[in-house]
Amino acid sequence: MFQWLKEVLGEKEVQQALASGGSPYDLLTQLAQGVKPGADGLLFLPFLNGERAPYWDANARGSFIGLTLSHQKPHMIRAGLEGVIFSMYSIGEALERLAGSPANIFASGGFARSPLWLQILTDIFGHEVQVPVSHQSSAWGAAWFGLYALGEVSSLSAIKESIPMKETYTPNSVNHDFYNELYQTYSQLYFALKPHFSELATLQRGK
Repeated sequence: MFQWLKEVLGEKEVQQALASGGSPYDLLTQLAQGVKPGADGLLFLPFLNGERAPYWDANARGSFIGLTLSHQKPHMIRAGLEGVIFSMYSIGEALERLAGSPANIFASGGFARSPLWLQILTDIFGHEVQVPVSHQSSAWGAAWFGLYALGEVSSLSAIKESIPMKETYTPNSVNHDFYNELYQTYSQLYFALKPHFSELATLQRGK
């Protein structure tokens, strides 16, 4: 999703990054940093390529909801970041119904390089988020399987003792309450738009 936003909205930031040797994603995130939570009433459904869990709907489509003349590029970026975390939260809800509340939440991968995105994650979930030193948790897990197969480590669960933590993000209670209310709207939008997603997908296929 963030790559799509960069390609569609970030031409200026890409040029600046090429000139300075920086990251266009950092520049785009800086823009979003100046927008308050909720992006001034703008919501984004991040279903740009259909959606897997929890809807499993290949016809789902990305959507900006609430767009007005007052919204600018920073609002769209902020809404995009929040929409991805709302999508993650919807999966978290399904997991909680099956397994109960999480004892710990860890963040890894590309988005974990963004302090803003991590704070949004923390505020939406209302739970502390721990960030490992390495963002490559999947690669580290694969390497641990290899070590276990070679007999170099005693068990797969022992990896817990070998993941150094970098920092912990703490939720802002005011932001969490606001996001919790906003999520109620977000979670209803998919079902409200689902019939139209199917119609658009049919038109797109030319049937």
